[in-house]
Amino acid sequence: MARHQEKIKNGFTLIESLVVIFIISLLSGSILVSYYSGQKQYSVTTASQRLLVDIRRAQNMALAGATQGADIPAGYGIHIDSNSQYFLFYNTNASKTYAFGASAVMETIFLPAGVSISPLNEDIYFVPADPKTYLDGGILIQQSFILSNSDNNQTVTVHDSGMIEKVTN
Repeated sequence: MARHQEKIKNGFTLIESLVVIFIISLLSGSILVSYYSGQKQYSVTTASQRLLVDIRRAQNMALAGATQGADIPAGYGIHIDSNSQYFLFYNTNASKTYAFGASAVMETIFLPAGVSISPLNEDIYFVPADPKTYLDGGILIQQSFILSNSDNNQTVTVHDSGMIEKVTN
């Protein structure tokens, strides 16, 4: 009787290879989607944290009576100029609002790409040795700024007491 020997094949078939490639591409795609979503959330979070820090910085400079070289500011503030930037400024006159040309801009802060801020043309202003917070020249009750991109929102709220808080929506 003739003995029939079977050849043992080593390796993978085409279908097995295609299934493995499909699974790897599916996992890679889901990881990339999560990464881009996380990047969008991160940009809104960092922008809102930066706004919060800059408002506190203006508040602290006003409370400390900080000078700017030879200038003695009457107060410090934040002006929301457009949906992609805001200014840290000070006034040497009694005005409690930002005035182009009259207010000294200390720093212009640009928001990350894709992140916008609202409402526009608002001023938060702090006067030295005055516990009041001003919004557009009047006494502030409460003002919220919303930083957002296509998927995420965060709110920075300034209260009349001077408390500043960030809320993730």
